[in-house]
Amino acid sequence: MSGGDLGLEQWAASLEQMAILFGLCSVRLLTVMIVLPPTDQNLIRGPVRNGLALLWSSVVAYGQQALLPQLHGFFLFEVGVKEAVIGLVIGYAASTIFWTADSVGQYIDDVAGYNNVQLTNPMSGQQTSLTSTLLLQCVTAAFWLLGGMSTLLSAIYESYHWWPLASVTPIPGNVLETFVMRETDTMMQTTAKLMAPLVMILVLVDLGFGIISKAAQRIDVNSLAHAIKGALSVLLVALLIGVVIDQVHSQLALTDIAAQMKGLLAVK
Repeated sequence: MSGGDLGLEQWAASLEQMAILFGLCSVRLLTVMIVLPPTDQNLIRGPVRNGLALLWSSVVAYGQQALLPQLHGFFLFEVGVKEAVIGLVIGYAASTIFWTADSVGQYIDDVAGYNNVQLTNPMSGQQTSLTSTLLLQCVTAAFWLLGGMSTLLSAIYESYHWWPLASVTPIPGNVLETFVMRETDTMMQTTAKLMAPLVMILVLVDLGFGIISKAAQRIDVNSLAHAIKGALSVLLVALLIGVVIDQVHSQLALTDIAAQMKGLLAVK
């Protein structure tokens, strides 16, 4: 075998190892982008999303070249699974505000009586209600405008200091369970707080029309109440959307995501 052929084989092997390293370094970010609604498959197509993950992860891969000799066998599999789990946890923590907006919209449409009006949400590809889609689109736009993606990338880069790529120590099961329960409780509490004023007004409208129907039984007020509740819910959402976004500004900008990850990993 000539020296040129040997050099070509070595170059090809090095290129293959670098490709594996790039792919491994992008697993954490790519998992976050798969879970996060603003970077969902139906909003950012697969090739574009994969390219962005590789591009944003290239700065991480550049500093991990010492791992090239170890990228094979069970170590590669173990690190890949660990990276996916970390990305899933970060994505879950970052996505709660978007799931909250979707839940608030569903509740409002349920109380207003428009939950039977379904359409396909272009961000998730699933059937959802009108108000739910509107609120989710608003918080998604606010996420990009408030620089939430930049903050999220900063937190992901910082997470490599807390949990290096070569570290395979798993998250303790009880810590992970506590984290998920806390995030779920926070999401449910935020949903209840945001929807309470609108739902209360719609319930009062229902009570008012119920009293009217009892006093004037010959008048059919159900159809009128349905239309009024629908118009009122749209008006209330239009009036309160600015207040809601201001209240959840820090969650949309993900300013606390790094602190959440530090708390999960018990980093001082």
